[in-house]
Amino acid sequence: MIEIKGLHKWFGSNHVLRGVDLGIRDGETLVIIGRSGCGKSVLLKHMMGILEPDQGTVIIDGTDIFSLNFNELDQFRLKLGMLFQGAALFDSLTVCENVGFSLYEHTNMLEAEIREKVGVKLGLVGLSGKEDLMPSELSGGMKKRVGLARAICNEPNIILYDEPTTGLDPINADVINDLILHMQNQLKVTSVVVTHDMTSAYKVGDRIAMLYDGSIIGIGTPEEIKNTSNPVIRQFITGSAHGPITLQEESNSV
Repeated sequence: MIEIKGLHKWFGSNHVLRGVDLGIRDGETLVIIGRSGCGKSVLLKHMMGILEPDQGTVIIDGTDIFSLNFNELDQFRLKLGMLFQGAALFDSLTVCENVGFSLYEHTNMLEAEIREKVGVKLGLVGLSGKEDLMPSELSGGMKKRVGLARAICNEPNIILYDEPTTGLDPINADVINDLILHMQNQLKVTSVVVTHDMTSAYKVGDRIAMLYDGSIIGIGTPEEIKNTSNPVIRQFITGSAHGPITLQEESNSV
């Protein structure tokens, strides 16, 4: 479903992505792990077409997305849903307006039709009847779920999750994990989850890939990752302060 080949990205002199190669299978949930600031979100934004690579390609469902012009890419993005790290809700819009944003912007649907569709999506994330609340009236966990409802409102083929459990307590984090699994099982979507939360990674991932020093250094099932002999991956998944990963590397990351 998604094929990334030789992806490079610089920000000034900072070479963040250094030849990323990654294949994501149709219908699977692939989790990308790595330290904060290592470029996980940068990689995700290339899949969304928000950032353009300095070198390399991103092919989604057979289409090289960076060969598209602006209008074609804008339309192509409707096939993808994204849950942003902080939910990224519009403070001045109601829950209904946030969830149905792309429908208001890209379709000629009537208000009543949009509200009906929004209601269905809110029901999927356990927020039925919350259409007229404002973001300021929502808890952190509810904001994440509204963000997820917005991500699935166009019934995308692919959902991208950027740190979906960050900032949540363990119970709300597990609610989000269950919703990720539910979306995959019910909607049959391909999912890419960026996280450094290993509890979440082991629960939702069909496969887990680690991004380190600008490239993918290992990929496998949760069980294979748990039993890896790679010292970098092992240090990360066990959360050890001792090993090849140093604090100095974090100061050099993005």
